[in-house]
Amino acid sequence: MCKVINVIVTVCLFNFSPYAAAQATYYKCVTPKGTTFSQFPCSDNATAHIIKTTEPKQTGKKINYSKQLNALEREAIISNLEAELRSNQQKLAILAREKDRADFKQQQRLNRILSEDDKKRINKDIKNTQKELDKQYKKDKALIEKRIKTLQKEIETYQP
Repeated sequence: MCKVINVIVTVCLFNFSPYAAAQATYYKCVTPKGTTFSQFPCSDNATAHIIKTTEPKQTGKKINYSKQLNALEREAIISNLEAELRSNQQKLAILAREKDRADFKQQQRLNRILSEDDKKRINKDIKNTQKELDKQYKKDKALIEKRIKTLQKEIETYQP
C-alpha cells in the first residue's frame, strides 16, 4: 500500500511541477495483490488515465506590491497624524475656554458687595492671579501650537 501511495505522490509531483508538460498519462492496474499505479503499463488489463495541468495566466505585467503597501502605510501615517493634529487643536480650544472661565471667576470676586478697601485688595490679588494664569496659558498654548506645527509639517512630508 505504501508503495502505491509513493508512486501516486511521485507521479503527482512530477506532473504538477512547473516544468511538467500540460498533460501526463498514468496507468492503473488491478492485480491479486491490490491496485497499483505506474507511468508504464503493468499488465494487459491496465487502464490509462490522463492528468491535465494548466498554468495560471500571466499578464506579463508585474504588480509592485511594495508600492501599494507603502501607499497604504503612508495613508495610515497621515490619518494618525491628522487625528493627533485635531486632538491638539481641541486641547488648544479647551485651554482657551478654561482660561476665560478662570478670568471670569476672578472678575466675579471683584463684583461682589465689598468695602472699597476689600475691593482694592482683591483687585490687586485678581491682577496677580490673572498674570499667573496668562503666563501659564501662554506656556501651554506655545507647547500645543509647536506640536501642531510639527504635525502639519510631518503630514506635508507624507503627502504625495
